[in-house]
Formats: sequence, C-alpha cells, structure tokens
Amino acid sequence: METASLGQRPELTVAFDIGGTFTDVIFVAPDGRVFTRKLLSHLGTIGSRISELAAEIDGEARRSFRHATTTCSNALLENKVASTGMLTTKGFRDVLEMRSQRRPSIHDVGWERPAPLIPRRLVHELAERVLADGTVESPVDDDEIRGLLKGPLAEVEAIAVCLINSPANPEHERRVAALIERERPDLRFSVSGIEFPEVGEYERMSTTAVNASLMPVVDRYLTRLEGQIGASGSGLRIMQSQGGLMDSQVARTQPVQMIESGPAAGVLAAARIAANSDLGRVLAFDMGGTTAKASAILDARPMERPQVEVGAGASLGSRFFGGAGHVVRTPSVDLVEVGAGGGSIAWIDSAGALRVGPEGAGAEPGPACYGNGGTQPTVTDANVVLGYLSASAIADGSVPMNRELAERAIESVATPLGLSVTEAAHGIVQIANTTMIRALRAVSVEKGQDPRGFTMVAYGGAGPVHAVQLAEELGVRTVYIPPFPGIFSAVGLLLAEYRHDAVMSLAAPVDTLEPETFAERFVKLQKRLSEILEAEGVDPADAEFDRHVDLKYRDSEERLAVACPPPDDRLGTMLTETFSDAYLAKFHYVPDAPLDVVGLRMRATAAVGRGGSEILSSSTRARPTARGAGLVRARTSDRSKASSRSTF
Repeated sequence: METASLGQRPELTVAFDIGGTFTDVIFVAPDGRVFTRKLLSHLGTIGSRISELAAEIDGEARRSFRHATTTCSNALLENKVASTGMLTTKGFRDVLEMRSQRRPSIHDVGWERPAPLIPRRLVHELAERVLADGTVESPVDDDEIRGLLKGPLAEVEAIAVCLINSPANPEHERRVAALIERERPDLRFSVSGIEFPEVGEYERMSTTAVNASLMPVVDRYLTRLEGQIGASGSGLRIMQSQGGLMDSQVARTQPVQMIESGPAAGVLAAARIAANSDLGRVLAFDMGGTTAKASAILDARPMERPQVEVGAGASLGSRFFGGAGHVVRTPSVDLVEVGAGGGSIAWIDSAGALRVGPEGAGAEPGPACYGNGGTQPTVTDANVVLGYLSASAIADGSVPMNRELAERAIESVATPLGLSVTEAAHGIVQIANTTMIRALRAVSVEKGQDPRGFTMVAYGGAGPVHAVQLAEELGVRTVYIPPFPGIFSAVGLLLAEYRHDAVMSLAAPVDTLEPETFAERFVKLQKRLSEILEAEGVDPADAEFDRHVDLKYRDSEERLAVACPPPDDRLGTMLTETFSDAYLAKFHYVPDAPLDVVGLRMRATAAVGRGGSEILSSSTRARPTARGAGLVRARTSDRSKASSRSTF
C-alpha cells in the first residue's frame, strides 16, 4: 500500500472509482497520511473490501466516501434498466419513437433506429392540455391516472411524467406526481417540467425517460454499496458527469447526472494539473482496463457538452450527427470513449485479420497474465510480452503478473497469422493505438484544434504505457505523467466540489429583454439550487453561483451558452457581442439573423475538501523492453521515487 502525506483533516476520507476491471482507491487519514490501493472489481465484495482497508488505517475515525461509478452507463449500454412507464399528453405518445429524425449516417441504408428506452405499450396518453403560454386548456383527470396505475402500468418499477408545455406551467405534472406518490408509493418517478424544464419535446422526454429508468437501478446499487462500506446520507458523495459531487440521496433522484461519473473524475484531476503547471491546452488521455477516454482541456477548464447521447447505439462515429442513442439533456464533460483498454481481447476475424476489442476480459477472469484463469490474449498480455509492463507484478505489487501465461495467450493468435509472439504482441498494441488515436483526434482535430500545440496528460492503468506512441503519432511534443497515474480518477474525486445545475426556459428576442425580469428569473434559479445544497448540508452562503444564457440565431438549431453580463440597460448589447464572438470561434462565421434567448442556466459550486501532493525521491532499474517488434534493454524508473528535478 503506497503512502504519502497531506495536510490535517478531521476524518478518514475514502475516494474510490469502480471500473470494469480495477477499482482505484485513495484513503486520506485524519493525520494527513495517504494510502492508495488498486483492487480487482469484484462487485459483490468490493465495498466490504474497501471498508476493511479503511478499518485497518483508522478504525475509530469518522468516514467520508467519494465515489465514481459506471453503473448507469453500463445499464444503458446493456439495456438493463428498470421496467418503466410514461405518462404524456394526448397526441404525443410517439415522440420517443420518432426521436429528432436525426441519423448517424444518411448514406447507410441498412441502419436501423434503436428501440426506444420505454416501449410504446408502456407509454400512455392523458387528456389534459397546457398551452404554450402556460394557460390550461384541459385539466388533469385523476380517475384516468388511477386507472392507468392499476391497469397497464401496474407492473412497472418507475414512471416518467412528461406533459406538453410543462416548462411553461408544471402544475399538471406536479398533480400527476402527487397522485402517483399517493396511489403507488412503491414507484419511482421523474417529472420533466420540474427536473428538466427546457424547450424541446423529444430532448426533455428522452432525458426524463432515461432518468426514470435508472432510478431503481441506482437505488439498489447505492443501497448495497452503502451497506458494504457503512455509509449513508452525506457519508457517500457521487461524482457527476460534469465533474461535481452530489449526495447519494440526490443521486437516487437524479441518476441521469452520473452517466459519465467515472471518466469525469480523471478529467477534473487533469484540469487541476493544467492549472498548477500553467498548461494552456491539454489532452487528457485515460486508458483503463475496459475502455480508453480522451478529453480536451482549455485554459484549465474541461470542455463541456450541454447534451449527450447514451446507450448501445451511441458511438464515436455518431457524435456529430446524432440519432444513434438516447438523448440526455444535462451538462457533461466533453469526452470520447472507445473500446480499447488493457483488457480488450485480440481476435482474428473471418477474413483472417487481427482485431482488438471491443469485448474485454473484465476483472474475472481478466488478462491471461493475471493467472486467474483467463486464456484469451489481451492488450495487457501484449504489453507484458513487449516489456512495457512488469513481468512480475503491477499496482504496487498487489496484482501478480505471469509472462509465460501472457506469451501462451498471444501465441493463440500469432500461430494462425504466421507471426512470432513478439510480432503478434506488437500488432495488438498498434491496433489498439489506432483505435485510441481516433478518440484523441475527435476531441482535437475534429474540433478545429491542432494537437501539436497540446500537452498530453496520460493516466489510467494503461494510459502512460501507450502515451508516448500516441503523442508521436499526433505530433504532441510533451507527455505529462501525473502523480498516482494508475488511480488518477480517485485523485479527481478528492479534488471535486459540490456542483448542481438548474435551467429555465425563456423564449424572447434578445433586444426585448427587461433587465429586472431577467434578474428575477435568476433569483428563482438560485433559490432552487440553494434548496438542493441545504438538503446536502451545505450553506448556500458558502457557494458560488454562475449565470449563463442560452442563445441561438433565429431559424437555427445551434444554441450556445454564454456568461450572463450584469442585468442593466446594456444587457441585450452585451449578450449579442458575447454570443457573436463565441459563435464565430466555434463555427467561423456569423449569420445575418436576429438573436433569440432560449433559456437561462445557473451553476452552483461549493467546496467539499482539498487534495494534496506526494513527496518524491529517485531510483532506477532495467528490463528488456520492445522497440517496434523487437526487444532492446531500457532503463526504467520508479515514479514514486523520482524528484521534480529528475531527468531521463
């Protein structure tokens, strides 16, 4: 168990990220000592194991847990969500079926639209109707709802409530929610006009459907985990997709906010590295056991997306056109994920070509070199054969390695291809690198950014192993390997703050805005966020509230959020100038069209605690290492014993 030292803190803080293969854990003791562990992700016992390790460090201290998880993304990818129904306004039953009419490739005649998350037989219409201006045309019929709850929706675990024009007037949705709670207290439900009050019927309905279908899944997961680690309430905080923390009780009602929980933590830590080292442009590269992730960081701030697509249909190739997955209209770190990790399995396709991934060996049995019964060749096995990874043990000695088993696994693809074991291992690594290059290009070149001006921050269990080869391919001149690279996502959890976002729809030409009314709407958003913070035990007076405005040119679909200037007589002019600059920077032209406000958003952040740095000194050793498809003798260095003045 690796140790370092931080400043004093009154509790034992435990940060852990459960990935597909490994669980990364950092313990910060009350006296400031830091302990790190990398454990195999045996989901049935991992929480208990973390609790046992915490007790060994300090059995008396109060414990605070911070957690990143792939539970939600896995549930959506594997379509293992809860049975969910939906209540919507008459005439809108097929919105989830029709989607937004986007498709990932207009030339692919064989493409089939993915099935909606909620099947049509469980989507039911209500006769109520609210008009676009918020006035009620037809009231809610309580008996109609009772009949649906006792009839066709009697067996579902959750319900999504999404009525037309609810952002303008959510009272009908409130009434439906109250009736569900009274008639079926066992049901989980998500209400669109209160939780996701944005214009855009499909986006709002899809987001609500995803949230509702994940609520029972996350509740079961957190209940089991809290029982294993001995935490509840504010004792367990969850990383969100945008890089902030929320209390586990809030997570149970807003699971849609934690779909990219795991990857976001690492990007947050990379952004802190960028700030501390004065790095203007950074490519964050995270390669774990199952996948590899890439994200761009500009001026020490991770790039964010206001909307993502999730599920088995979403992919790297569909990120620009959309239509391949389920839309989630919540802020998220802008990252690209590909199926190339240390555990990705190498195989030979029907044409006799060598392939890598996306299927992986997982934690059980894992790569062959772990000696846990795995026999299929993986990227990790290839790295052991090539000498990029130790042939004795990794993860501070906690995971033994067996080179002979790795060679035997690689031989299973080398022999049919007529290659040596070393040549096959080299090919596996190169194929995996090619896949990961696509992700790095997607967040740089395809966004109009030249990667040659970036620094790559590489982390994850396998990230630093592949980083230099990837950097050479992209023309990146500097690769930064941070402290604790193998458990860097857990480091990000220590650095995270509370964060919550709130939105409000507002449709108006920018030149008609009244500063007083504008300010009043932000006061309502701040009140909503303050209530969430207070429920988490945070004093709103200790929080920072950032205001942004969503705008778009009339008859355009592209909306951008810009920082809100002071609400005075120059409000419209300042918004126009700021938006024009932002639009020009992204799209390289500015249309001659009127500018409209489409929504307001506010972000609340509050400190939870601080991380720290380790103490370093130096030692080196040597082992045979691959160069190309051959072996050379290369010096290796122990990162934990290197000083800031060490050169290589």
